[in-house]
Amino acid sequence: MLKWITLIIVLLWQTAAQAGPLEDCEQDRDADRRIRGCTERLRQFPRDASAYFNRGAAYLSEGELDRAIADQTRVIQLDAAYSAAYLKRGMAYERKEQYDRALEDYSKAIELNPRFASAYGARASVLLKAGQAPRALGDAERAASLDPHVPELVETRARVYEALGRVTEAIADYRRVLAADPSARSALDGLRRLGASASDRSAFPR
Repeated sequence: MLKWITLIIVLLWQTAAQAGPLEDCEQDRDADRRIRGCTERLRQFPRDASAYFNRGAAYLSEGELDRAIADQTRVIQLDAAYSAAYLKRGMAYERKEQYDRALEDYSKAIELNPRFASAYGARASVLLKAGQAPRALGDAERAASLDPHVPELVETRARVYEALGRVTEAIADYRRVLAADPSARSALDGLRRLGASASDRSAFPR
């Protein structure tokens, strides 16, 4: 009987020990805690693609771009169909101004998941930075149509419309963003550039 009780206690202790790092690794409120939790998780399970992904996402949020790239690359080595890892790695490349690599990763994410709204939005944003607004248009419109409830995607479409001189459509989108988030300074700046006010905001999809 004592042997079984001891075994149960050991199993409960092991479960609790594993749950702590996993919980820390999966939360996204505290980047440092997430990094520590994922690192501990990876000591226990060195082929856990999700732990590499979560740690890489935390490194990205902290601006540790090379570490973010390394972790997302490891995710892809473990699971080549992990589309979100391509998106996150692309975001790190974009912040390093390595736009060609970012475009490759965003395109791969879309290839793996043709309904990946954030990947379309990210690719549109990079194309816009590269001065290729006409090429960005299709992606921007696709992103906003796939997930019209995300203000960032609607704002990307607004910026593309603005770059193409489609002023009426850009104003409408900036106002949609502000209807969802009145504190969106970049949308207010967009309206000011276009000589428009924030009034008469059209309703944001709900």
